[in-house]
Amino acid sequence: MGRDFWEASRVIEQALDAIDHTGDTRMPDTRKIAAMNRARGLADRMIALAAVYTDLVARSGATEKTAGTPLSDYLALTEGRSSSEANGLVHQAGRITADPAVRDAALAGTVSPGKAAAAGAVLRELPRHDMTESQREAAAGVLLEQAAAGATTRQIARSADRVLEQVAPELAPTAAGRAAEAERRRQRALRERELNFAEDGRGSVRFWGRLPDTEGDLLRKVIGACVERGRGDERRELETLKAQKVTGELTTGQYFAARTALQEREHRTTAQRQADALTDMITTLQNAGQIPAAGGETPRVVVTLDYMGLLQLAVDTAATGTRPDGTVLDEVSAARLRTALTGTSENSADVSASQVRIACCDAGILPAVLGEASEILDVGREHRLVTPQIRKTLALRDSGCIFPGCQVPAQACQAHHVTPWWAGGATSLENLVLVCRHHHGVVEPHRYDPAADQWRITFDDTGRPHVHPPRRLRRDLPPGSDAGARSAPGRDKRAEALEEAEPGSGGGHSQNQQENSAHRPDTGIQDTLIA
Repeated sequence: MGRDFWEASRVIEQALDAIDHTGDTRMPDTRKIAAMNRARGLADRMIALAAVYTDLVARSGATEKTAGTPLSDYLALTEGRSSSEANGLVHQAGRITADPAVRDAALAGTVSPGKAAAAGAVLRELPRHDMTESQREAAAGVLLEQAAAGATTRQIARSADRVLEQVAPELAPTAAGRAAEAERRRQRALRERELNFAEDGRGSVRFWGRLPDTEGDLLRKVIGACVERGRGDERRELETLKAQKVTGELTTGQYFAARTALQEREHRTTAQRQADALTDMITTLQNAGQIPAAGGETPRVVVTLDYMGLLQLAVDTAATGTRPDGTVLDEVSAARLRTALTGTSENSADVSASQVRIACCDAGILPAVLGEASEILDVGREHRLVTPQIRKTLALRDSGCIFPGCQVPAQACQAHHVTPWWAGGATSLENLVLVCRHHHGVVEPHRYDPAADQWRITFDDTGRPHVHPPRRLRRDLPPGSDAGARSAPGRDKRAEALEEAEPGSGGGHSQNQQENSAHRPDTGIQDTLIA
């Protein structure tokens, strides 16, 4: 003889209160797993029980009668849920209880609530009015058998046609009918495809939309593959760093500094990795020259004398897509320029200086500095952007990102001017290196702080680039570290080069740092857009 709901629920509450957790951590691992499985099984049965009563309330309209509030709103208000979450619970309850056999299986714990809801949805999808009672019961049995055999929720949800073929073959769609229906869905999906963008007012661009199944699955798989490749690259980078430390190729200081930079990438969430993968895919297309161009030439921005004049010129160019000389920016460069404005953008949102530097380093900038009489004093070097020939040579020399341990291949890297273009740096092999998008921000010179302690790049006598960590990371190393000691035995040439490059040491790179962050002496003004 079963107990009524109230008596049974009190017993359940008392049993939960009586569980002693003080010895849980001392359980053998096998018992921990068994306890987890038991608790999760009980939780599923409670979810099914809650679904039964949720559907009972929904069918009777109890919350409307007693509280003047629809059930979904009642759940949202009393349980602190969102409206969509509350609606989902109501709909799930209706699917779980759609068939007595499926409902009872969920209550007994022989099928999970998710699979029970999927089975209920399939049963509702079938032509029930054309089926006999025995056929409907058989359909429920087939779905429960699938669940017991290990079918996933998704597989159950897509099994309507197969179920009909088993229990009511005369009602099952023919191959031609299925093909016609698939084509109708395809055409509807094509008509409804969309991609939308909107600025969120917090420094980000929000985008949303939909794609047909085939294209959507392709996008998901490609981004997923990029994410997994990134995780693999990080594992290989760590092993490479460890090997380089053991062989002495990296000092202890360089190893810990590179390890710290790698940890920033390792700690990304899956959602962040997917966003980065999409950005990297676009960057790869751009580097390969696959982005359509308008106007027939590389993008340029004319930098004028005073800040307000420069700002207005950049804003006008971004808004119209037309340079002062009448030529047209391609759509990608125009979009980048709209956000690559120091301190402001087209919608007056703030933009960080670091992001401005990186964005302008990728865009083509030809400085035109004017004197008091507006005469042109300097139009820069002949070419700002890296030519295909230079990029091929960079790929052969650097192979990929030059940051210690980084495994990003050349085709996914950006060409970085070690001495920025605005500071007199040439677009030549002696001033260019390949870095990935992440490390581009790490090695980009600090524009407004000449003494900034940051990652630096130098070239040896053979023209090979070398990356040096900040001094502050060497100072924070564990006791016994060899980095940072001028006379430490076994110190490699790169550690010496790092010390020689420190401000005030007279090293060659110190001069680069001065150039990278100084005001222009010929005009007495500070650059606003940074290459």
